[in-house]
This record gives sequence, structure tokens and C-alpha cells, in this order.
Amino acid sequence: MRRNLSLFFILFCASCLAAVAQKVKPVDYGGSINLIEVVDVRNTIVKVRVMGYGKKEAQAQQDAEVRAARMALYAGVGDIRPIFPSEGQAEARHGAFLDEFFESGRYKDYLGSVTPVGGLTKQKGLKVKKMPFDITVRIGALERYLRTSGVKKLGY
Repeated sequence: MRRNLSLFFILFCASCLAAVAQKVKPVDYGGSINLIEVVDVRNTIVKVRVMGYGKKEAQAQQDAEVRAARMALYAGVGDIRPIFPSEGQAEARHGAFLDEFFESGRYKDYLGSVTPVGGLTKQKGLKVKKMPFDITVRIGALERYLRTSGVKKLGY
């Protein structure tokens, strides 16, 4: 009985860790992030269409939100440059800070409206479903936060 409980606990912890890793770095199911409009040029606020993946709508929304925040940090969109020039370099220097930033949900402070644009549909050949969202991302505010936190310096 004890052996079964300890095995269950180990499996439960492993699945929790896998869920946390999913939040920090989403699984690549394809899809893209498309710029819909630049809401405010001065403060770098953009509205993007992001495909979120998950078995339920809430999971797909969370996945889309993480993808939008990671776009602001590492990829950029349209003519908007990313905050960090290299994902690997940023994670090597500030990995603990960035992991905590995503795991604690602080990235949501820099997202505005999150609007579903379609329904949850099956993804052919995969065990997840997909759902498009329009998300407003306050890239300028995120960059200012990273500077005041000492993570990003001018010119980096």
C-alpha cells in the first residue's frame, strides 16, 4: 500500500512539473502569431492573433497568452522588434527570473484584452485542440518592467 502511494505521489509530481514546463515554454504545434494592428506606437501596444492549444478552452487561452508574452520577449511581430535579441542568451543570463515571471503569472500584467475569435477545433493528428485569440500586448510596459528589474539594460 505504501509503495502504491509513493509511486502515485511521484507520478503526480512529475505531471505537475510537466504542466509547469508547458506554461513556461509551450509545445510547438505550429501556428503563427499575426499582427492585427499597432494600437499605440509610442507605448508599443499591439493587438495580435494567436493560436492557443489545449484540451479545453481555458488551457488553450492560457497557452495563447504565454505565446503572446514570449512573442514580445523573443520573436517580435511585424515591424516590432523583440525585447531580447536571442532567446537562448536571455534564458542563459536570466533564466531563473524569466521562469518565475511565467510560472507566477506575472506575464498576464502585460496583456490587455484576450478575445476568442473562434471555437475550439480538433487539431488533425494531435491529441490537443486549437482556438484563435486576439490579444493586446503592452510590449513597451513589459520592456520598462524588465529594465527596472535589472534584467534588461539599454542596448541589450
